[in-house]
Amino acid sequence: MLTPGKRVWRKLLKKQQRKRRRQKYARERDKEEALEQGIKETDPEYQAWVKQQEELEEFQRLAAERVQQDGEEEWLRREALAQRQFQLDRAKLRQQEAEVERLRAQQAKELEALQQEQRLRREHKERLAEEAAAEFEAMMQRMHEYMEDTGNRTPPSELRRVVDTHPEERLCEFFTRTNCCRYGHACTFNHKRPMLAKIILIRHFFTHPLLQGKDTSTEYANGDEHLQLTDRDLRADYDEFFKDVVGELEKFGKIINFRAVRNTLPHLRGHVFVEYAQERFALKAFINLQGRYYASKRLNVEFSNLNGWRGAICGT
Repeated sequence: MLTPGKRVWRKLLKKQQRKRRRQKYARERDKEEALEQGIKETDPEYQAWVKQQEELEEFQRLAAERVQQDGEEEWLRREALAQRQFQLDRAKLRQQEAEVERLRAQQAKELEALQQEQRLRREHKERLAEEAAAEFEAMMQRMHEYMEDTGNRTPPSELRRVVDTHPEERLCEFFTRTNCCRYGHACTFNHKRPMLAKIILIRHFFTHPLLQGKDTSTEYANGDEHLQLTDRDLRADYDEFFKDVVGELEKFGKIINFRAVRNTLPHLRGHVFVEYAQERFALKAFINLQGRYYASKRLNVEFSNLNGWRGAICGT
């Protein structure tokens, strides 16, 4: 059995032997290569091949130099073109900047003119508003004097005017007859509305389930509440409504007519016409009722120019 010391010694010995063998093989390979090189140098074919290789290398060197020279010339040409384009771009940029500056000055001038025009228009509008406010205040004062006057004083001339929605068109026959139109403000015919009259119209004042009619959906139209109501219920509810509102309306003056529209069409349903004995009373009612609330609904009051109650009846 080998001791640890002997193992190390044998390992080093083998390593030295492998190294000497590698060195021997290297010397032999170098010797063989030198011998082969000597044989090649004395061989005419090899000499010719070496010369050919040298000429090829020289040709490649010259070709590379030519390519490099061509590349440098191409670069110089591109550089010249780039410098020319740079000059053109610079000139164009200066021209654009000048145009932008001109447009900016023009826009500033136009903006100043627009602001001046808007200021003048605003001043004109404010002046008109002030004049309208002063005119309205004066008219309200005359209206107040007219309402408080117990004599037979005629109303202010401003209240004698009639407002036309489309003066150039013919009169809307339905509106003329009933003071109502299914198309409302979208109607293309002319609606004449008085500024003052003995009759006031309170739109959709009276409400009742039986007046819903065709406008009610199928689901709710078949409900128990709708099926149980009768004309007697409608009459009873109307009498209660009449007693409730007439006392309030009579505070403004003597009433000679109170009519409610029993109609299921949306543009006619629940309208109430109140005819006072004097225009003064109607004016008081108009001013005091406009914008008030009844049954959680805001009242919409206007004057009516009905020619007769019989003609205002609609068959629907």
